[in-house]
Amino acid sequence: DISSLRSGAKTVEDLEDDMFRSTQLSNVTDEVRLGWDDDLVLRINGQRAIVAECDPDPDNGRATPALLLSDIRPAIDAIALPDGYSRVWRGEQELQNEAMGGLFKYMLVSVAIILIVLLLLFNSWKKLFMILMCIPFVICGVTPALLLTGTPLTFMAIIGLIGLIGMMVKNAIVLVDEIDLRISRHERPYMAVVDGAVSRVRPVMMASLTTIMGMLPLLPDPMYGSLAATIMGGLTVGTIVTLILLPIFYCVLFHIRKSSK
Repeated sequence: DISSLRSGAKTVEDLEDDMFRSTQLSNVTDEVRLGWDDDLVLRINGQRAIVAECDPDPDNGRATPALLLSDIRPAIDAIALPDGYSRVWRGEQELQNEAMGGLFKYMLVSVAIILIVLLLLFNSWKKLFMILMCIPFVICGVTPALLLTGTPLTFMAIIGLIGLIGMMVKNAIVLVDEIDLRISRHERPYMAVVDGAVSRVRPVMMASLTTIMGMLPLLPDPMYGSLAATIMGGLTVGTIVTLILLPIFYCVLFHIRKSSK
């Protein structure tokens, strides 16, 4: 019991002459020495393993695990291992890969549901294709946003990118539905497209602006900063695409001209 030792012991050797429950420790031991001992043998899947751990610098908000891994992995992978040894990267990288696998496992189901809903809503393959053409343009806003903020494309950024698809589809539905409503009222197709786009500027802009401002406090956060930058940049460009390119696509696909009646 170390708590019973006299306070006069200063080194390991002093313990030999110290009192231990009414007797000297040297009377019951050969010697006192320091040494390494494997108290715990770590095994992973039945194989003995050695774990080397490291963490990003907590004082550097931009030192994310993804950036740290990209910096140290080439040098560590270049280390030659003896026969019978192997190297496995675990930790956050492994968890991220598992999360990505689970995410994309149901991605096709989600996309199929979106396509079915759009097809049932508009009953037109042209309108479905027109809305889908707007989605890739959000990359034009995501990439500059990540570069300007110095944020890596992390798992949270991919989550934000998937969320952008839903936002783009929502804005496109609002605009296309307004144009169809005006055409059903026997307005000139060209003016229906123009007036429909103009009438949707305020609601689409306000919805996008409130979402962008809501993401602003998350921008400095090490974990959610990439998600915020992705949504802010993608939604900014996506709003412009919805209000400008989508009406153009509508006119092209449905052969609407200024002189059309």
